[in-house]
Amino acid sequence: MRPLDLTEKDPSKRITIYFEGKPYEAYEGEKITVALLANGVYWLTMSTEGRKRGAFTFGPVPMVVDGTKNINARKTKVRDGMRLERQGYGDFQETVEIDEGKPVERLVVDVAVIGGGPAGIGTVLEIQEHLTVALVEERGWLGGDLWLKGLPQEGFGEKKPQEVVNELVGKFNENVRVFRNTIALGVFDKGEYFLVPVVRGDQLIEIMAKRVVLAVGAVDNIHLFENNDYPGVFRRSDALEVLNVWGVAPGRKVAVVGSKPEEITAELDRWGIEYITVPNPKRVEGREKVERLIDTNGNSYEVDAVIMAEGRRPDINPPTQAGGKLVFRHGYYTPVLDSRNRIRDGIYVAGSAASIKPHYANYIEGRLVGAYILREFGFEAEPCIYAERLEDYEPEAVQVQRIDFGNLNLEDVQICGCDVSLRKVDDVVKSGITDLQIIKRLTHLAMGFCQGRFCLFNGAVVVSQRTGTPMDRLDIPVARPPLKNVKMKVTAEGVEEYAE
Repeated sequence: MRPLDLTEKDPSKRITIYFEGKPYEAYEGEKITVALLANGVYWLTMSTEGRKRGAFTFGPVPMVVDGTKNINARKTKVRDGMRLERQGYGDFQETVEIDEGKPVERLVVDVAVIGGGPAGIGTVLEIQEHLTVALVEERGWLGGDLWLKGLPQEGFGEKKPQEVVNELVGKFNENVRVFRNTIALGVFDKGEYFLVPVVRGDQLIEIMAKRVVLAVGAVDNIHLFENNDYPGVFRRSDALEVLNVWGVAPGRKVAVVGSKPEEITAELDRWGIEYITVPNPKRVEGREKVERLIDTNGNSYEVDAVIMAEGRRPDINPPTQAGGKLVFRHGYYTPVLDSRNRIRDGIYVAGSAASIKPHYANYIEGRLVGAYILREFGFEAEPCIYAERLEDYEPEAVQVQRIDFGNLNLEDVQICGCDVSLRKVDDVVKSGITDLQIIKRLTHLAMGFCQGRFCLFNGAVVVSQRTGTPMDRLDIPVARPPLKNVKMKVTAEGVEEYAE
C-alpha cells in the first residue's frame, strides 16, 4: 500500500506515473491529485507570487502533463506512463471549452434541476411520474455532500450514505435524463421557457425548460489564518472526498481547525486517523508541506495536515445570476424566497442553496418543491405534508469568523486562490473604499473561474469588521453570466444570446 492509502486497491488496475521524473504507484480511475496524495506528495504547484500550493484548498491545479501545459490536475485522471511536472498559475486560466465542430445538442423538458444532491434527487422523485426532467450535476457523482459521508445520516436509517444515494437514484424512471460531469452556465429567459446552457466535456447542450430548480448546494467557508493555502491544508469537503470516495488519508496526524470540528472528526475516528482540534489557528509552517500548526496562544502542534471545518454557506451565485435577491441571516447570505420556495416565477431554490440544514431536510425540501411544481402543472400533490415535516428542522447557524487583524501577518493570509491576500483587501478597505464591486476591480477578489463562490464572503467580512457595518447592510455583487469562464469557439451571436 502507498503511504496514505487506507484501503487495499485492485492490483489489476495498478499503473505507474512519473512526477518530476520520479515513478509513483497509481490506480486507473484516480485523479492525479489523489494519486499523488496517496504517495505523500502534497506540493503540486506555485501561485503567481511564488507560494507553494497543494490541491485541496483553493482552485485548480495547473500541471504539465506529457509535455502539455495548462492541464487541471484536479479534474484529470491518471493513465499508465503519464509524466507530470509542476506548473505555476502565471499563464493558467481555467475555462470551460466548447468544441465548435460539434453540433449543439438541444433538449426540451418540463423541469431542469441543477444540482444532484439530496434536494435535487428529492425533486426528481416527486415529479418524474408526470413530468420530464433534466438533472444536471457538475461532479462525477450524484448525492452531493451526502455522497462524501461515510457514517449513517439522520433520517436515512442505518444505511451508509452511498447506499442511500444509489437506492434513491435507482428509482429514477425513463422521464429523467441525468447529466453528470456537466457544468451549467446559467439560467436565461426565453419566452415561456428558460434556457439552461450546459457543457459536458466540450459539448454544448441547450436545455429548454418550463421550470428550473436550483439545488446547487453549499460551499465550505475558508478559515483565515497564515499560510492557509499551504500544501497539506484541506477544505472539509476535499478531506471527506479523499477519505470516503478514494480511501486515502489527508495525513497520519491531522489538526482540525474552525468552529465546527464535528463536521469532520467523526469521519477521522471512523478511519482511525489521529487528530487534534485547534479552534484558534494562527499559522502553519513547513518546507514543502504542513509540518506544524501554531495557535494564537503560541502553542505548536506537529501535524502533517490541517482540515478547515468552519461551516458551510449557500452557493449564492446561481440564484443571483438567475435574478434572485439576497438576505443575511443565520450567519450567511441566502436567497429571498416566496411561500413556494421561488426566487421568481418559474425558478425554485431547494436544499443547502436555500439554507444550511441536515441532508434529510434537504431531501424533504426537494420533495416539497417538486410538489409545488406538480400543482403548477395541474397535477394533484400535497406539499403541506413535506412542509410539516420540514418544521422539525431549523436552519443551522454558522459562526462568522472574527479576524484578528492585529495578530496576523495579513500578507500570508489568503482570501482567494487568485493570489488575493487579506493584506490586499484590507489595505483597500482602510483607504476608505468599502464598495465590494470596486474592491473586486482593485484586488481581483472574486474575479476568477468560480466568481467568488469561496472568497467573496470573506471579503464582505473584512468590510463589515473594519467599518462596523452589519453584514446585512452590505451590497453583495451578483454573479454575472456565464457562471463559469467560457472559451467559446462559436459565433458572436451565440455569445450574445447567453449574455442577454
